[in-house]
Amino acid sequence: MKINPRESNPILDFAHGYEFPDYTTEKGLQKVVAFGDSSHKCPTYVLRTPPCQAGCPAGEDIRGFHNLLTGLEKSENSWNAAFDRIVDKNPFPAIMGRVCPHPCETACNRQFREEPVGINAVEQAIGDHGISQNLKLPAAGPDTGKRVAIVGGGPAGLSAAYQLRRYGHAVTIYDDKEKLGGTIRYGIMGYRVDREVLDAEIQRIVDLGMELKMEVKVGVDISLEQLEADYDAVFIGVGAQLGRPLPISGFGNGPQTTNAVEFLKAFEIHGESISIGKNVLVVGDGNVAMDVARLARRLGSKAGVISGVPRDEMSAYPEEFDDALIEGTQMHYLTGTLQVLEEDGKVRGIKCTKMEKKAKGEEGWNSPIPFFRYKAVEGQEFELECDMIVASIGQATDMTGLESTTNNTPWLKLENNFRVKGKENVFGGGDALKIDLITTAVGHGRLAAESIDCFLRDVPYTSQPYQDVIDVKKQDIAYFLPKNQIKRNHHHLENEKVEGNYSEILVTLSKEETVEESRRCMSCGLCFECNQCLTFCPQEAISRFKKNPLGEVMYTDYNKCVGCHICANVCPCGYIQMGMGEDL
Repeated sequence: MKINPRESNPILDFAHGYEFPDYTTEKGLQKVVAFGDSSHKCPTYVLRTPPCQAGCPAGEDIRGFHNLLTGLEKSENSWNAAFDRIVDKNPFPAIMGRVCPHPCETACNRQFREEPVGINAVEQAIGDHGISQNLKLPAAGPDTGKRVAIVGGGPAGLSAAYQLRRYGHAVTIYDDKEKLGGTIRYGIMGYRVDREVLDAEIQRIVDLGMELKMEVKVGVDISLEQLEADYDAVFIGVGAQLGRPLPISGFGNGPQTTNAVEFLKAFEIHGESISIGKNVLVVGDGNVAMDVARLARRLGSKAGVISGVPRDEMSAYPEEFDDALIEGTQMHYLTGTLQVLEEDGKVRGIKCTKMEKKAKGEEGWNSPIPFFRYKAVEGQEFELECDMIVASIGQATDMTGLESTTNNTPWLKLENNFRVKGKENVFGGGDALKIDLITTAVGHGRLAAESIDCFLRDVPYTSQPYQDVIDVKKQDIAYFLPKNQIKRNHHHLENEKVEGNYSEILVTLSKEETVEESRRCMSCGLCFECNQCLTFCPQEAISRFKKNPLGEVMYTDYNKCVGCHICANVCPCGYIQMGMGEDL
């Protein structure tokens, strides 16, 4: 039997019979494009927070420095202006551009088109420009007569000191080390952050005018109570300066077993003169474990990493893991440690066991910490040879003399305004509050400085305002032509070339590449004058005024607008909201 296709396809039936309406010159509410609509709502222009900025713990205006580099936001010198925009919130762009794991990129809406914008690479290039041009930070404010003590010269303390000087308060930094920098200096090696870069960005802060009291440990050499009495306010940013020991028999019996914090700090202080084994095993699966192994390779030793979990559950970032592997580090997956093996008082190896995933219902099977989701396999013990073991299984605080700030815990206990609970003029932040990213510590320092300034001026502290973060679903991202991220090169060092090589691994983008990468920014939540709304408006209700400030270039004539919402639908940045008349 032959089937009539027209009878079996009602959609095709409709299409064949459809008649287009006659051409009309009608205006006003009757002039709506095909399949359009009219409503009582007209477009409003709403500035929203881009997700990259919301995802940046330091609070950088990421969209802003991209728009400056591309020329969308006008300035006399785009690169200098971009530098000024970053350091308003974060005084370490060159450092963060090298070491930050860039949660901003994880949040970037461009990833829904193809790849996130290379924000971290752009930040590094801007930071390097600032150093090469000897650019300065914003000047210190007028003297207020108030004095603040900063306990700890790491990222949190330096960030707080910088912002407090901008407010005009005098600052004294107390640090128990010989040099400032904290974990940036003593926990991150020179092949990741060149020491000239580190020193340049720290010195810019010191140049704002502050007193330094180095190799003074607050709580031991001078009491916290004394600082509370001598200064108008105190900020505690001592970090998490202790490495956790490996909880197995034989660990800690001698210098051949140590933790990652001490290992890296020893090299920063003593250089290649430090004594390490010829066969170093690192226990841990994070970035710090990779750093220890890579440093051991540079010091001429064999290096291996023992991970209790498989590769896909290791916490090390892909680039850190890959570099360690390329440089000759041997990886031991699904391996647990049981006992340090010794002979004649020296380490000869470590007793291990194979690990397997726990069955559903077993204690810890769904733990948020991957290691606890695994267990030792009975009868699967074995030995690994080594003459040095470094534990890289986490960090802890040393709050000796600062116990009054911890509420009987190992950590700072703070109120929402970064004030220490039970203290009137003591504030804090950074890893002593919670171990997190370096950029988080920078953000803590800035926010705590804001709170301290309010306290010193006796004005109410206002918490951070609500952020209306733009949702990618409100953007027409199909407007942007696909273009992959311009990635930085790595100086990958093969196994045989790594020993004694402390040159930086990461290569800064050229200025041309940096601007090109910034052009991939979609300016989420802020008009970038693409003319989409003007082009598609069927009522010709939208005009463009080029000389208006950024975000105010496009203008809607509400006498012509019929509320068809086409302008909002085609807006690539999600700046248009059909809101006027919403309550009618």
